[in-house]
Formats: sequence, C-alpha cells, structure tokens
Amino acid sequence: LIFSFFLMPFKSFLLFFSHFFFFFLFGRSTLSFVLSEAHLCPSYTFVLTAKMSRSLVASLFLCLCIGSAVGELGFDLSYFQGDVSQSSFSCLLSNGYGFGIIEATAGTGGFNPYVGSDISNAHAAGIPNVDVYIFPDTNQDASSSMTTIINQLKSAGALSKNMIWMDIEGTEYWSSSCSANQQWLATAINTIKGMYNGCGLASGCVGIYASASQWNPIMCGTTQFSGYQLWYAHYDGNPSFSDFSSFGGWTKPNIKQYQGTTNICSTSIDKDYY
Repeated sequence: LIFSFFLMPFKSFLLFFSHFFFFFLFGRSTLSFVLSEAHLCPSYTFVLTAKMSRSLVASLFLCLCIGSAVGELGFDLSYFQGDVSQSSFSCLLSNGYGFGIIEATAGTGGFNPYVGSDISNAHAAGIPNVDVYIFPDTNQDASSSMTTIINQLKSAGALSKNMIWMDIEGTEYWSSSCSANQQWLATAINTIKGMYNGCGLASGCVGIYASASQWNPIMCGTTQFSGYQLWYAHYDGNPSFSDFSSFGGWTKPNIKQYQGTTNICSTSIDKDYY
C-alpha cells in the first residue's frame, strides 16, 4: 500500500484503517464511506487513483490532498524569537504543527529583521503555509506605516501566497476613541489591500487577530470588519472551535490560538488550530 497523508489527525488515521480493512472484506462499495468517515481531505478537492484487488499485496492506493487539511495544528512565533533555525521548524513539523504565523512588527519595536529568514527556513523544513502578523504602532499614521511595513515584507521575501493578520489587542496601545481606532484600522487594511493581494483568496489577504475581551473595548464591538477572516485567542488548551462565541459580527472563526507560550524545539511558540 502506498499512502500520501498530509497531517491527518490521529483519530482519523485510526478510523481510516478500520474502514480500509472492511474495504478488503466487502469490496469497492465501501470506498466512499471510508474517505468521508476518515476526513482525509475535508472541505478540499481530492484526487484518487486506485488499482485495487482483494489481494493486499497487489493493492495500490494513493490519495493526494490538494490544499491544507482542516483541523490542522499550527504555531505562531513572536518578534522576540529571533532567527529560528530550519531544524527547529523541522522539529515543529515532526511534532504535528503544519502551519505557522510569524510576527512582522512589534509595535514601537519596529520591523522583525528575521521574518524573511524564518519563513524561508519554515518552507525549507516542509511547512508550506506561513503567514505574517502585524502588531501595529498606532501612534504612527496608518497609511504611511503600513506602506513601509509592506515594502519591508516584500523586500524580505516574506510575502508570497500568504496572509497578513492585524493584531488587535492591548487597550494601552490604542486610542481611547473607538471611532478613531476604527478609522485607523480601516485605513491600514485598505493600504495593505492596495499593495498586496498575492494570497489568491477572493476575500482578500488581510485577517484580524482579536478576542472579544480586546475587540469590544478597543473597537466598541463594531461589525464593520466581520467580512475579514478571524484568528481569535482563547487559551483553553482545546484545539477546536467548540468554544467560540460570536463577537464583532463574526459568527465563525478561521484560526484559534488555543495555548500561549510553549517552549518546544529550541524556540517558544503559541499554539494554533484551524
């Protein structure tokens, strides 16, 4: 048997093999049930080629998932982790973390000089999907600061078919005026959208990182950004969306940050799930 599995959850792995056994007992009609139950390629197109017989030795089965698997674990890295090695990313991948998000700026701390090499090292280690996130300095003009950051990201080779997430947290980093904050964020996002759309998503390449506890005091719960993808934080240690409660007009999330600072693979990560 030849299998090509892309970060299939362990539960699905066991479920697949239990049904695959029944395929050999009961024949081809079981195949569609095996695929759907195992969730090998959920919400994505899959290509199946098979040369099958009831002889196990003569059987060849190949399933190639196109795109990223739903229910995947990932990580995000802060500016302060510095230049993370390829071996660390390889270690993260071997521990089941299949996507990453790297901090591009740290507010007044400026641009992360290692974001380009971190993304390159992650790709070289076999992690294909690596986004960036921006912790903005809202004391600066939104348009000019985003223009500078996007140009820096392009120069670093950090933008290529990936997303840019705007990190909205910390009331101390924002104005006391919700309307001013809303205008600042809208200008920042529009500037980014005008300079980069390389991710290939119809919804655009900008997403929002926030939680209800931060979004409500900073943005007064506005729903005007609910058309953008949401990456929310809830440190319950549970890699699922079962805990999600609507806020800001978002009725479903795209990514969850489910655990904070975790030391692993000679670096420190937050744990994520989608």
